[in-house]
Amino acid sequence: MYLIPKNITRNHIIQAIEEINKFGISSVRHSSKFILEYNGKFYPPKYVISLANKFANGKELNPKEFNGGIETNSFLKRLGFNVIEQQSRTSILSFKKKNKENTDVKHNERCPRCKETIRLLLEKIYGRVEQNYKFQIGTYQDDFKNTPYYEQFKRIYTKLREYRGFTNFVRTTTLPNCDLFIPEPGFIVELDESQHFTEVRKIALENYPKSIKLGFDKEKWIKLCEKINARDNDPPYRDEQRAWYETLRDFLPTLIGLKPTVRIFLKDYRWCSLDPNNPLDVKKFKNMVLNYSEDWKIDIKEEENPLIARLIITDEWKGEPMEAKHLLEEICDKWPRNRKVKFLITCGAFIRFDWPKHIFRKDVGNNIYPNEKIMDELLSIAEKQVNEVLSEDLCSRLREVTDYVSIGIDSYKEKISTTKNFIREPYVEFVFVKDLKSGNLYKTGKSYPTPAQEKDLVRVVDLKSHFFGSDAGKVMILGCHDLNVFNPRSKNAKGWRRVVNNSLKELSKKEKPMYILHHPHTTVKMRTWLNAWKDIEKTFPSVKYASSGQYYDSDLEYSKWDDLDLIRKYTKNTATIDFLVKKYS
Repeated sequence: MYLIPKNITRNHIIQAIEEINKFGISSVRHSSKFILEYNGKFYPPKYVISLANKFANGKELNPKEFNGGIETNSFLKRLGFNVIEQQSRTSILSFKKKNKENTDVKHNERCPRCKETIRLLLEKIYGRVEQNYKFQIGTYQDDFKNTPYYEQFKRIYTKLREYRGFTNFVRTTTLPNCDLFIPEPGFIVELDESQHFTEVRKIALENYPKSIKLGFDKEKWIKLCEKINARDNDPPYRDEQRAWYETLRDFLPTLIGLKPTVRIFLKDYRWCSLDPNNPLDVKKFKNMVLNYSEDWKIDIKEEENPLIARLIITDEWKGEPMEAKHLLEEICDKWPRNRKVKFLITCGAFIRFDWPKHIFRKDVGNNIYPNEKIMDELLSIAEKQVNEVLSEDLCSRLREVTDYVSIGIDSYKEKISTTKNFIREPYVEFVFVKDLKSGNLYKTGKSYPTPAQEKDLVRVVDLKSHFFGSDAGKVMILGCHDLNVFNPRSKNAKGWRRVVNNSLKELSKKEKPMYILHHPHTTVKMRTWLNAWKDIEKTFPSVKYASSGQYYDSDLEYSKWDDLDLIRKYTKNTATIDFLVKKYS
């Protein structure tokens, strides 16, 4: 029976692709029917797997030892790669040929093909797109007297006038045309070139109210203003004028009931390299610029005097950082009035980051007791990602409703972490907790993997990192399977697992936590964590605890899931606010 070695991972495939980029492809190894597309280039699928085996198992795999076609293509697709027929490749190359002028000359942000490609991509996603759309909206501050944001308009308008003393930069009575308008579901798209990023624009953005919903990353735009610091003095007041009109377009949705305005920095990407007829490119575009416009159905289950809030996602979740940030903003928008909790907790892998390409399995050393420098580097990468999600603006909003927020963050892997899933690639699973008052960030991660995970999980060995002192008492942070240290069945553990099991138990008795925050990846069965929680209640009778796992499991039939209300009931022992999150279909 011909089989592809199961220990070949996504990273091994990428290494093989990089080797092909460096040394080329032998004429006898080209593919005649299927092609692997990666970063806009094409590769023979079977040859890629042959090379990948060299990085996984020390030698190039003989093509006679496994099958092409369905076996090879399915294997690559499970790892997240795009495999297409040669006929589809011809279509892609045809599109690129039409845009040949963009590759033959120096490309810049004013490329007309980029703007046209963005329009076509939006049409592919939403249908009709209007160009240079006109809204009959006034432009003077007094036009907004009867709106909720009149005071903010006045403040921004005054700041712009004070900057250089220009007082007459509004020269039209109605707002100039928007770049693009998508009638259904209804939002504006603005295409920003470098001249939009000025000191004056920064001043306007910094004076936006916290409650304003935007379809772009305001803090990124402020940083771009600082970095680019463009000046357009024709006419002399041009920067103030542009900043004011852009402010009106950002506020417009709140005034007339649209979805937030989306902004695309044209220099961010070579947009004309995307093919509107390629579903993969359409998905890529949507993930890059439209996560902010996603809508969520959020059902709130609130109890009296809640101590903990839980974000429970009841749908598929990819861990995209900007999507996570947007969801947290939505949670702030919908937070019950006059309610504040001590902790807001998320699920395991609430956000994910790519495993660094330059770190190989051999660099990790013993993954049970990994290379300390490698662990520090992985923590640093994760911390940067967490800080991008928990921006200063978002933290300011969260501070109004909670004192601490936890973020489950994993390196990217194809399979979700469950008891039975074997994951054949090196990976880490962290949990970070942000103290919103002090700004301190507490970092830990999974220390007690399942037997199926221990060969590849890079384990957090510092057991003391699971504890930190809050202003309300000692807190214990657990990754998903860490909780099973307290499952009575774990007394049968052997070897290093027994050592970790006993050490964490003894440490917890010494630390005497008042709160335990648990971060499973998924929980659809009531009994998954039940025995462990019962043991904790015996060991720490006064402890308050809660889990916040995703209520979704693609590997288990829905009919076998327990009722969500039962899951919620048996994964806590204190009053909570539960935000049940599902994407609108």
